[in-house]
Amino acid sequence: MRLRTTPWVQQLMPARLAVRRAIRNGQRGWERYPEDRAGFCAGLEAIVGATERAGEVEQLARAYLVESEVQRVLFWRRWEAANMDAATAAHLREACESGRGVLLSFCHMGPFFHSASIGPSLGRTVYTVGGPWCFEEPAADYWGRRQVRRMEGVRKWDGRMVLAKGAFPVLQALLEDGEVVLMHFDVPGHHETRFLGKPVMLTAGSARLALRSDAVVVPLRFRRAGHRVWVDAHPQLDPREHSEVEQLHKALAAVHERWILELPATLEDPRRGGFWARASAAGWPLPD
Repeated sequence: MRLRTTPWVQQLMPARLAVRRAIRNGQRGWERYPEDRAGFCAGLEAIVGATERAGEVEQLARAYLVESEVQRVLFWRRWEAANMDAATAAHLREACESGRGVLLSFCHMGPFFHSASIGPSLGRTVYTVGGPWCFEEPAADYWGRRQVRRMEGVRKWDGRMVLAKGAFPVLQALLEDGEVVLMHFDVPGHHETRFLGKPVMLTAGSARLALRSDAVVVPLRFRRAGHRVWVDAHPQLDPREHSEVEQLHKALAAVHERWILELPATLEDPRRGGFWARASAAGWPLPD
């Protein structure tokens, strides 16, 4: 386990070759382990069910398995700064030069663990909202090593982590001071939202924070092209153009929905532990 989860060991193989091998392993896994197919199909059905891509579940599930292997390989390699094209750089620069706080909104999609690298690209400190597990003492197991790896990534890029529980007033104050805050959009909450063609229980915290602090919102998406990681930025959403939380929340959901449906096999399974255990094509209800 230590060898497989030590970045400098993983760097002994060039990134391009490591990703190619992961793709082959994923493709072989689909053929060799048919008992695993049902789980990947169920995960994809929960994502694309009730959307225009509902008929592609099996094809996308195969890609889902491959992508899970690739993401695992990328996670344990050295994290480089995410690449960005001219349009993304312009959107981020415009937001940072607005003189207001900037709320970066992203989903558990693609190599999103590169999100902390946004800070140096902007020349700003990024405050990331993290769950309780980020602050717990890591166990001597695989999950503990993932936990340490995630926190090392934040420190590498001089970021700061804010505990999610009770964080609203802290984040509001940071945004009112013109800081940059990074938040996941796809987390369970008590705000029923029409998302991916179905009712999904989400939190509307991002929209509420933006309206309270007058911060601009920039949706982000992390994706890979071969072995390289890219970040895409949508033009900023200005809370001044939205009269209420629900309106801004729906606008933000629409951006993330479009991106997810473009690359559904790169979104983490919503049925994973701690999220929507009973997620299906009919909806993503909160756990009992």
